[in-house]
Amino acid sequence: MSSQLPRLTTVSTGNEELDMRLGGGIPHPSLVLMEGDNGTGKTALCAQFTKGYLMDGMRVVYVTTENTVRHFLEQARNISIDLTDYFLKGQLTVLSSNIRGARWDRDRARAAAEALIKFAESGVARYSALIIDSMSQILHYLGDGEIHTLLTSLRGVVRRGTTVIVTLHPGVVGESVVREFAAASDVYMRLTLGEIGGRLVKVINVVKIRGAPTLAETSIAFDVDPAFGIKVVPLALAKV
Repeated sequence: MSSQLPRLTTVSTGNEELDMRLGGGIPHPSLVLMEGDNGTGKTALCAQFTKGYLMDGMRVVYVTTENTVRHFLEQARNISIDLTDYFLKGQLTVLSSNIRGARWDRDRARAAAEALIKFAESGVARYSALIIDSMSQILHYLGDGEIHTLLTSLRGVVRRGTTVIVTLHPGVVGESVVREFAAASDVYMRLTLGEIGGRLVKVINVVKIRGAPTLAETSIAFDVDPAFGIKVVPLALAKV
C-alpha cells in the first residue's frame, strides 16, 4: 500500500466572496479548527462549508453535539443555506449526539470519542469531509492521553484524503487543549465579534491556512443574513 499523501486541492465554500478572502477556498484534505464563543458564527460557517462540498458533488458527514438533526437542517435553512435535499438524497449524513434531558459527563464523552475514532478508522473513507460541531463537551471530560489519541485519529483521516473540520468553545475547553489542536491543524480560524455602525458583526481571524492557492486575508468580517446567508462585510467599516 502506498504511503503517498493525497494531493492537496481547494474546495469552494459555495460563497464567492468568502472564497476570495480565504485565498481560494478550503484546502483539501486538511484539519480545520474553528475556535470561538457562542454567537460568533461557527455553526453558520460549518453549514456554508458543508454546502460548498455538497455543491462540488462530494459527500459530507456532519456530527452535531448541540442540535438534533431536524433542528440543524432547519437552522441552516433559516439562513438560506438549504441542505435538506442533499440530506434526503444521502449525499449529506447528519449524526446527532444531542439527547433530550441527557447531561454530558466523563462516560458519555468517552463513549462519543470512542465512536468517533471507530468511525474515523472504518466508515469515514466514504466521505470527503467530516465536520464535528462542536467537540467542546467531548474534550472537556477527556484526559490528556485520550485527547491525544482522538487527535491522532483525526490526523490519520486527513492523511487518507478527508477534510476534518472541528469547532471548539474556548471557555469550555482548556487552553492547553486548544493549543494542541491548533498546532496540529492545517487551518486555524479564531472567531470573535466586532462592531459596525453600532451593531455587532462576526470576525474570522485567520491564524494560519496551509495550502491556499493565494494569500488569505488575516481578518474577515461577516454577518449572517436570513435572506442571503453569509455576507462578507468590508473590514474597513468594522471596528474590531
